[in-house]
Amino acid sequence: AEQFCSDMYHAPLSHMSAILAVLPEGVPPEAAQWPTEGLQWRSPNAGHGAGWHTPDDQGQLLGAIVGPSVAQYLMESRPRVTARLGNERTTAVNGAHMTIFPTCSFLPGINTLRVWHPRGPNEIEVWTMAIVDADAPQDVKDTWGQGITRSFSPAGMF
Repeated sequence: AEQFCSDMYHAPLSHMSAILAVLPEGVPPEAAQWPTEGLQWRSPNAGHGAGWHTPDDQGQLLGAIVGPSVAQYLMESRPRVTARLGNERTTAVNGAHMTIFPTCSFLPGINTLRVWHPRGPNEIEVWTMAIVDADAPQDVKDTWGQGITRSFSPAGMF
């Protein structure tokens, strides 16, 4: 699970050109502004780690990556989520990346989950799953899945 533990600085440097290249129609480049404040955590002895941005970007970056309809759905769902989880857990963690060592990594918000399967000394198999809200309209689910496939797949840009 290389680079999923506390590596927040690499994303805007390594991925911004890809994000700009796949901006959905109607999304201005300014929407792809990467947050600059956040927190990082790592387990001192176990290899687990996480990093997340703390300012609430109102779904702008997520919309730039997976589509504005997904971001709009999430923003419209926010009151329901806040009622269930509270404001802190609804708005305080944005743009996160996390690893449970040794083989489980995920990107909350974008909602991808990866399981890393070593297949030999020089080979690894990666299973990637997309997690979408079962209550989301089908067009939002399709857009979300397409955005994830374009971004975080073997042929993706990230």
